[in-house]
Parts: sequence; structure tokens; C-alpha cells
Amino acid sequence: MDDDEPKPDGKRWNLNIHYQRVVVEEIPETARTALDVGCGEGLFARTLAARGLDVTGIDEDAESIRRARAQDTTGITYLEADVFEADLPRESFDVVSAIASLHDKDLEAGLERLKELTAPGGTVLVVGLAKATWRDIPREMAASVVDKAQRLFRGYWHHGSPCAWPASHTYIDVKRESARLMPGSVFSQKLLWRYTLVWTKPAPGALES
Repeated sequence: MDDDEPKPDGKRWNLNIHYQRVVVEEIPETARTALDVGCGEGLFARTLAARGLDVTGIDEDAESIRRARAQDTTGITYLEADVFEADLPRESFDVVSAIASLHDKDLEAGLERLKELTAPGGTVLVVGLAKATWRDIPREMAASVVDKAQRLFRGYWHHGSPCAWPASHTYIDVKRESARLMPGSVFSQKLLWRYTLVWTKPAPGALES
């Protein structure tokens, strides 16, 4: 049964949370600062802050930012702004994350903006949505079964922030463009209608693979 009642972050579950718990393990131990793009009501920003990072959460939805600030701002600064227009310092964040916030954007522009904001040696973490193609039909069928089981035992937390759909690109598009724009990045299409993307920006003097 779906559960919309407020609950502690650790008790919440949905498809984005399911995979953001995977990418959070990719945060380097040396990371000190983070930017969460499209932070919504702040769950991932709080996750980053709990790991000791100085976090900036940015979202253009005023109500999402209001709810984020109302929960916990320890170690977090929230900005109500469009990440493409905000005056953010380039190459200044050790971690730049985007959880379900790129799919309605121009893919090249979105990935380039994440790159621009990431410090040399820093890490980009993406949990994203994309359009399925006919190649994805078997995966889609399996996902439907697994999703129903997960919801039955975990419940489903609705974040309440605006959702945009359909996606402007396919999984194949993301795999191709991330390989082109972020050499050495690791793209993984997941079962439950998501993909993850992890990339470490080369430090000065390092060679991109």
C-alpha cells in the first residue's frame, strides 16, 4: 500500500531512493563539498550532509525548497534557482549529484553543466530516467513484477515535487552521450526504470581514459 505519511528518511522508499543508495557508495572519502541538482525536498542532500559533506541543494520549485528547509538544514544551504542560470562557482564541488532531474532537460547541456560544476578529481553521480525502446520490452515486463513486490513489502513514498514526463532522451542516448562527454564514465541501465551514471573528473595532469 502506498504511504504518503511523513516518515524518517531511512524508512522512505521509492524508485529514486532505491538507486540513490547505490550511487552514494561512490562518494570519495576525500570529498568535502557537494551540489545536489534538482534537490526536491532534500532527501539526497540530507544523505550527503550525513556523510559529512558541506552541501548545496538547488531546485527551481519554491514549494520543494520550502519543505526541504523545514526538515533539516544541518550542513545544507538550499537555493531556489535554475541550475543553468544560477551563479555557481565553476569546478568547485567535489560531488555533483542529479537524482531524477535531467530527463526533461537537453541531455548534452545537462551533462556539460554537471561537468562544469565538478571540481577536478570530483565525482558526478546521476540517477536518471529515460525513454524505453522496443529493445527494453523484456526488461519492462520484469520490472513491472519486481516493482509490485517492492511496493507491497516496502510501501511507496511520494516525494511531492513536480514531475516532468516523458523523458527527452532514451537510455541509448544517455549511454552514448555520457561516453562522449564524460570519458571513463560508468553507465548502468537498471531494472526498475532508472539508470545510474558515475564519472570522476580528471585531476590536473591526468589523462582521460
